[in-house]
Amino acid sequence: MRLGALASTIHDDIYNYALPSDYNSIIDLLPQDNRESWDLAYRRLAGQFDLEKAIREKTISIEGDGGSKIIRVNWRTRQGKTIHTMNSLTSNGTWSAVASASGLVANTIFKVAGSASIEFDIVATGDGIQNTTMSAVDLTDEDEVSDFFVWMYFGTVPTSVSARWGNDLTTNYWSSVAQTTQADATAFKVGWNLIKFPWSTATETGTVAPATIDSFRITVASSAQNNVRVDNIVCSIGRNFDIKYYTKFLFKSTAGVYISKPTTDDDTVNIDNDSLPIFLMELLKGMAHQVEGSDSTFDLAYAEKELMVLYPAFKCEHQDQRKKASTSYGSLPRMRR
Repeated sequence: MRLGALASTIHDDIYNYALPSDYNSIIDLLPQDNRESWDLAYRRLAGQFDLEKAIREKTISIEGDGGSKIIRVNWRTRQGKTIHTMNSLTSNGTWSAVASASGLVANTIFKVAGSASIEFDIVATGDGIQNTTMSAVDLTDEDEVSDFFVWMYFGTVPTSVSARWGNDLTTNYWSSVAQTTQADATAFKVGWNLIKFPWSTATETGTVAPATIDSFRITVASSAQNNVRVDNIVCSIGRNFDIKYYTKFLFKSTAGVYISKPTTDDDTVNIDNDSLPIFLMELLKGMAHQVEGSDSTFDLAYAEKELMVLYPAFKCEHQDQRKKASTSYGSLPRMRR
């Protein structure tokens, strides 16, 4: 059993987050600060979690995405501030092309939120869009502690995406680190991607007044592609959460890193005295199979007999605390007459 911080803070209306690399099964998800008695995370099945996002909070779902496990979290903490809804090219300042980008249009068919997304074509790396005349947003509280989230649609997977924001885009602005994965640390994909630009890792040029942020630029490192779309730019301060879980790694290196198999004689086994006999008996079974000696049959029988006693005793003392996915009667499909 381990307790560690989630790699990312939890945000309102942002649902996908990376799990620890040694994650096996979840026990609890808990705020790091001021946990109340009602701060209990309920695990839902994938479909139910998605359907209930708007009506039920403090829910989680463990799901797969491209071969990686992620945790989906719906936990209201602090509403983010919308920088631009991307519903029009001109309704809040004017969006224009960066470098050789072309074909700017408000696409009212393909969008994530609102009534439209901004679409453009990429000719070469560095192309993108920008707006330097939108209504100023006060990000004083968010300054250097928040994250910017942007939805982007790609027909071809890009190398990276970068952002710039500030009072203008030439003398007083912040430049993000180029992002090479989605916000939940999974790889970019063909389709909609949620991209996070942490303010804490950005670089300031000039002196930016956070109370009057009115300029934003997005550029893409990619080969030529058409119909790239951008939607719903939000700035949000997250909340730190811990995750309690069972690890899938049995060993730990001398540096304290959990590993799947030992690499040196100094690595340790992550078990205590009550589970050590079980480990030794399982080793005996494995060695008996490999050696295939004259006493292997006896060794196997001895190990099996010992384990018949050891496992029940261990499970009685250490009950399974995994959080199981649950459903509710109200969410079940109705029979039609």
